[in-house]
Amino acid sequence: MNYLVVIVLAVTAIVAVLVIRTRHDRALLTDEVRRRGGEVLRLQRVRRGSPFPDTGRGWWAWKVEWRDAGGERVSWALTTRDGLGEWRD
Repeated sequence: MNYLVVIVLAVTAIVAVLVIRTRHDRALLTDEVRRRGGEVLRLQRVRRGSPFPDTGRGWWAWKVEWRDAGGERVSWALTTRDGLGEWRD
């Protein structure tokens, strides 16, 4: 029974951190797109196929599809828990 409690606590902590980090990153990327004068169409976390070779522990790559006055764009963002690490158009 004690093992079950420990496992449930660990899973709960992991899920909570993932949800908080995802919300934070989505808000950060949405603000960046707005700062550039656009609106977000889609945000997708990418595990493979990103242009960033250094994604790994603590670094999350995002595919950002957005639209501005010039049309639709696809950008790539690299985030950490500290904020936006890199942005590529």
